[in-house]
Amino acid sequence: MNYRVEYNGGDIEVMTLDAALDNAKNAIATDIGPISGWSVEHDETINDWFVQGVLNGEKVGPTAVISGPEPMVAPVAAPQHPARESDGWVQRASFTGPTAADIFAAATNWLNGRASVTTVTDVTWSEGRLRIYFHDAVS
Repeated sequence: MNYRVEYNGGDIEVMTLDAALDNAKNAIATDIGPISGWSVEHDETINDWFVQGVLNGEKVGPTAVISGPEPMVAPVAAPQHPARESDGWVQRASFTGPTAADIFAAATNWLNGRASVTTVTDVTWSEGRLRIYFHDAVS
């Protein structure tokens, strides 16, 4: 399972999403200089991540694109029965931003728009990144 990071005409492949995000951020910071935060958006349909630097509250510089190995959430109709927890699948959503308040607000808005999230199993905070681990009824 590889992730491909594309930025300014170059690309690399790495084994984990965390490594891909770190490589994208490092490439952007090396290219444009000091960054005060990050904008990370995820398109769940195609499993691509879009990373851009933030300086003084504004997005700056080119966007790095991280292509995932396959879509994480298939565009299918929700099942008519409750999701089975026994399948063991837990999904993760990551949020970054210029301030902790912005990050938690983005996560709150994201959760409010996801009626299919049946259970939040864990929440972690590390180096300006909030991760939410959850079970999703459409997965």
